[in-house]
Amino acid sequence: MVEFHEYNVRLRGDGAKTGEIDSPGDALPALAFGSPPEFGGPGRTWSPEHLFVASISTCLMTTFFAIADIAGLDVVDYRDDATGELRRGDDRLYRMDRVTLRPVVLVSEASKVAKARRLLEKAEQVCLISRSVSSEIVLEAEVSVAERVT
Repeated sequence: MVEFHEYNVRLRGDGAKTGEIDSPGDALPALAFGSPPEFGGPGRTWSPEHLFVASISTCLMTTFFAIADIAGLDVVDYRDDATGELRRGDDRLYRMDRVTLRPVVLVSEASKVAKARRLLEKAEQVCLISRSVSSEIVLEAEVSVAERVT
């Protein structure tokens, strides 16, 4: 049996290089976007480039939490500082060449560090967004034990 899901986004352009997206059927809030300043956009809005990197970063996190939940791993904290590298090739076309994910995961006990690392690697392998793009995805994960507050 093939499982199928559909996700709809409505876009409205409200300027030469700006607009807004939402998903009325899912009652999602509107999100302003625009071209980044280096491509003539106004800045201070989400760009397609930012959203591309964010989609990979958020997919890794949600996939990791789903796997961690199944494996019974309690995660104290999760953060990521992701970077996308946009390059212009010899063909003069741009592409997001590489996305580096730097998740920092805190677990409650030292005995859970290795398990968290394995689950992060598994999440990176099965993340549907990472599997759907041709960009190189680099995982530079850090897992450590959360300090106890007394």
